[in-house]
Amino acid sequence: MDDRMYFVFFALLLVILAIVIPFFLKAEQPNPCKKSLVLKQTCSTVFILNALIAGLIGDFTRYAALMFVGLCFSWLGDYLLHVRPGSGFFVAGLSSFLVAHVFYTIAYCKAFKVLFPDTPLVTAPELIIYIILVVAAILSAIFIVKIELGKLLIPCILYTATIAAMVVKAFSLAIMIMKSGSLVESPIFTGIMLMLGAFLFMLSDYTLSILNFKPDIEKHGALRQVNIWTYFYAQMFLGATIFFIST
Repeated sequence: MDDRMYFVFFALLLVILAIVIPFFLKAEQPNPCKKSLVLKQTCSTVFILNALIAGLIGDFTRYAALMFVGLCFSWLGDYLLHVRPGSGFFVAGLSSFLVAHVFYTIAYCKAFKVLFPDTPLVTAPELIIYIILVVAAILSAIFIVKIELGKLLIPCILYTATIAAMVVKAFSLAIMIMKSGSLVESPIFTGIMLMLGAFLFMLSDYTLSILNFKPDIEKHGALRQVNIWTYFYAQMFLGATIFFIST
C-alpha cells in the first residue's frame, strides 16, 4: 500500500475525533452515563486504530509494539476513569495511564538506542530539566492552582514523575531526530508530532488534576474542553510517530 495512504487515514481519523468529541462532552453532562462512556471509548478506539494503521502501512517494529501497548493501557485508563467515578476507579485509571507512560518512555529509549547508539541513555541536561519540570508541576499545582490531593498525594506525585520522564524523553528524541535530518522519514514532521503529543498530554493531565482536585471548579466548562481535546489529539500525534520511527 502507498505510504501516502497513511496521511489520508490519519486526516480522516482526526476529523472523526473532531466530530465525536463534542457529542461526548455534551453526553457526560451533568454526570457520566452509558452514552458518554460509549462515545469516550469510541474516541479512544480511534487512536488505537490510528496506531494499528501506522504500524501496518509502515513497519510494526519494536518501537511500534511498545507504543501500541502504551496506547492500549491508555484505552483502559479512559474506561476506568469514566465507568464509575470514585477514588478506587480513579487510582486504577491513574495506574493504567502510569503504565502507558512507562511504555511510551521505554519506546523512546529503544529508539534512542538504535538511532543514536553513542548517546547516553540519560544525559545531564535531561536530568536537570526533568527535576525542574517535576518540582514546578507539583509546586504550581499545590501553591498556585491550590488543588487538594488529600490521600491521593503520593499516587499523584508518582504519576507526575512518570509523565515528566515521558515528556522529557519525547522532547529529547524529537530534537535529536530533527537535527539528524535523515535517520527517519520526515524528521521535522516526526519531531513535531513527538513534541506536540507529549506537550498536549502533559497539558491535558494538568487540567484534569484541576478538574478533579480543585474545589468549586466548573466541571463541564472551558477547562474540560481543553482537557479532552488536548488529550485525544495528544494520543493521535504520539501514535502517528509509529509510522515514521522504524526501530
